[in-house]
Amino acid sequence: MGRRDEGINKIYYQISAIRDGYDIETQYTFLDRSGNTLPLHHSEKLAQELMTLHPVIRLRDSRRFERPVDTAANGNSRTEKRINNTCRRLMAIPGHVNKGEIRSSLNSMNSLVEHYFSFKRQYRKNPRQQRDGLFYSKSANEKSLSQVVEETNDKQTRLLLMGLLNAYLQAKGPTDLRRCARPLLILEDPEGRLHPTHLARAWSLLQLLPMQKILTTNSPDLLGQVPLSSIRRLVRQSDKTIATQLPIKGFGKDELRRIGFHIRFHRSGALFARCWLLVEGETEVWLFNELANQCGYNLAAEGVQIIEFAQSGLKSLVKVAKAFGIDWHVVTDGDAAGKKYAVAVKNQLENDQERHRLTELPDKDIEHYLYANGFEPFFKQMIKVPLDHPIPPKKVVTRVLKKFAKPDLALAIVHYCEEQGPECIPLLIRWTLKRVVTMANGNT
Repeated sequence: MGRRDEGINKIYYQISAIRDGYDIETQYTFLDRSGNTLPLHHSEKLAQELMTLHPVIRLRDSRRFERPVDTAANGNSRTEKRINNTCRRLMAIPGHVNKGEIRSSLNSMNSLVEHYFSFKRQYRKNPRQQRDGLFYSKSANEKSLSQVVEETNDKQTRLLLMGLLNAYLQAKGPTDLRRCARPLLILEDPEGRLHPTHLARAWSLLQLLPMQKILTTNSPDLLGQVPLSSIRRLVRQSDKTIATQLPIKGFGKDELRRIGFHIRFHRSGALFARCWLLVEGETEVWLFNELANQCGYNLAAEGVQIIEFAQSGLKSLVKVAKAFGIDWHVVTDGDAAGKKYAVAVKNQLENDQERHRLTELPDKDIEHYLYANGFEPFFKQMIKVPLDHPIPPKKVVTRVLKKFAKPDLALAIVHYCEEQGPECIPLLIRWTLKRVVTMANGNT
């Protein structure tokens, strides 16, 4: 069952169930690395022992739990009941809970924290391995949860911790966990019940719990709190749902740093998108977003995220998109740098057609392309040059860019398109927008 792979012991455990009328027949099996069933005696007993050692605790809003029947005989049952009653009263009629009751419950909290979270994590032997607060506390020098309970004077933090502890106790139920148990904690969409400030504070407390955590979320803010290596993106296919992840082996340290900044911190919401439209600069981000609205597309609602790749690296972003199962399309300029980007895209095509993944502008950049495709009057008007004046396009665009900042120019172009109507938007841009929207709709 256990095999050593990169210093980690692994158990491949499979649960399958068959429904027969109103009855469910469940089978518990252990597999080898190839997915074949291991011929073990008493597989079900081994599975029950595994569930006892690593019980799954589903943490959700404690208001959804029914009041448990008090059948526990352990010494903590009275303390747990006191904390549960205080939490329920705080949520229902907060003004009627006196300071003495709150103080008593908070004082009782430390003994329960010591009881349920006293075990320590086993620190990784490889100090260079990436820190991962999703699974365990961050470092050996970090304070334990009981130390935080004892030392913090912040009332909001203590009340929040009491609420989290109560939710944990209600999820645990009347079962008394074994001292050697290492639970797997499942947290479902915590952002739905917490203000972003409280969410950040709750996550800092949850990181101190010395156990593996499985978190489902639709919050970009919370997603930005964990390393990319900890993220599993669920992709729904026609017949199944698959979990995708970032293979750390395929990325260098510099790549991970740049990707971490531009995706995890700068735009973590991009990981929820169905398709990435990768563009070179700031002007394209403004233009494609606004021109899409004029073409009748709401890119955010369609699941399309526009990402500027010049600073984070095109090749790295394409690798990330592939790893997470996100569709992608690249728009490049026609200059020397754009041609290099186009070559990088072509090297990533595999079995895809070039036009499916790449749009190459036939001109030096987006400004020159627009000038050559119906926007000559606009550019000449920006620098007060008569329309019939024989001046080279390059000189006009250069003078415009010297006079106006790129965001201001992009907004002026959008305003011009609003006045002229969507028919003035160049066909290549309209095709590109339609393509990425279609790609996003096909990747649902």
